[in-house]
Amino acid sequence: MVKRVTLLSLAIPLFIEMLFFSMLGMVDLFILSRVSDDAAGGVGACNQIISFTNIVFNIICIGANVLVSQYIGAKNKESAQMTMISSYLMVTSVGVLGSVVLFFFGKPILQLMGVTPNLLSHAEVYIRIVGSMMFMQAILNLSTVIMRTHGYSKETLGITAGMNVINVVGDILFVFGFNMGAAGAAYATCIGRFVAMLMAVRFVRRRILDKGPFRYIRNFPMRIIRDLFKVGLPSALENICYNVSQIVVTGIILHNLGDTAYITRTYTLQIIIIFLTMSMSIGQANQILIGRLVGAGKFDEAYHTCLSNFKKAFFITIGYSIVLFFFGGVFVKVFTDDPEILKWSAMVMMADAFLEPGRTFNLVIINGLKGSGDAVFPVIIGVISMWSIATLGAWLLGIVAGLGLLGIWIAMAADEWLRGFIALHRWHSRKWTSKSLVANEA
Repeated sequence: MVKRVTLLSLAIPLFIEMLFFSMLGMVDLFILSRVSDDAAGGVGACNQIISFTNIVFNIICIGANVLVSQYIGAKNKESAQMTMISSYLMVTSVGVLGSVVLFFFGKPILQLMGVTPNLLSHAEVYIRIVGSMMFMQAILNLSTVIMRTHGYSKETLGITAGMNVINVVGDILFVFGFNMGAAGAAYATCIGRFVAMLMAVRFVRRRILDKGPFRYIRNFPMRIIRDLFKVGLPSALENICYNVSQIVVTGIILHNLGDTAYITRTYTLQIIIIFLTMSMSIGQANQILIGRLVGAGKFDEAYHTCLSNFKKAFFITIGYSIVLFFFGGVFVKVFTDDPEILKWSAMVMMADAFLEPGRTFNLVIINGLKGSGDAVFPVIIGVISMWSIATLGAWLLGIVAGLGLLGIWIAMAADEWLRGFIALHRWHSRKWTSKSLVANEA
């Protein structure tokens, strides 16, 4: 069954759900920071690799999001069902492959990133346990995407809330009760994901998929596979490009600025992500709304809806950027009382206050472009800007010019603003109106 959706009906549950996800990482870091800053930093390094792996899964998930949304708008139920089943088969296969890679090659990847021995002892344990179970995250990601495209945002919120409760209880039990350190946090994360995956798959099977859904793919659905990759691959490539550039920035920090700077970045990013969920939720809701409108052929309404959603997100971002500027450094005291980390954190948070409004363009406008099917353009501007401005700029300003973390943040802010203005110009050009997958199929 498909439910009617609005920005608020999608964005509010999405915001709370993302907040829970962010809090999940924050709770892990907080509990491990009680063990040691090295344990927290080691897990922070693992989370970058895990996030990168998630983006690979999102090749399929983003494609499914856009395709199913457009088919719902076009009232093409059979193609929507075919897309969902094909996506499940593909994401499970990719998820198992990702689990194998992280289990056997997680440690070499961490070493390649430049993770120091003090952090590596904690990171190695965490990546082997959580990495080996990544297929569960892949299936969970797709299930929640399918639920949201059909309007079941509140239900995905309930599943995420349950996962967080399990994770927190598991953290306390394994890390403090059994003194298992990073391994305890890893086991708690895996148990929470396993339960959430089962709940999400059960919901999709009962409420969204037809009976005997595999009949839709008796003949290999090459058209669906092609369209999934047509949107999902470029969209994921943009995210992969960003994350690889951030991994390179991590290496720059570890090799040139040391563990203290890296731990500072780990803590500050965790705080920033909490605030960032406000804009991210509007961006993801916008993608679903634009997908439905474009699928229904309502291009003018899609054009104005995206701009309206962007304005709302932008003003919200200005509000929390002011909070970050004046009080950002205070929040890091949740994790540590190290004076050096606190000093750098306050400076980074002030710089980030100027970065976040620029990021909002990319979170909302680029998601609108993806929702319309215009997924290649963001990759092109992303590859150019992320590497020439953010990554190279991080090296030049942070290391060569000696500005440290402050210089790195200035470079990242310049990248976000540049890509943002280019994406806005693309939206105003309306070239995305010719990219609809449903229209092209017809």
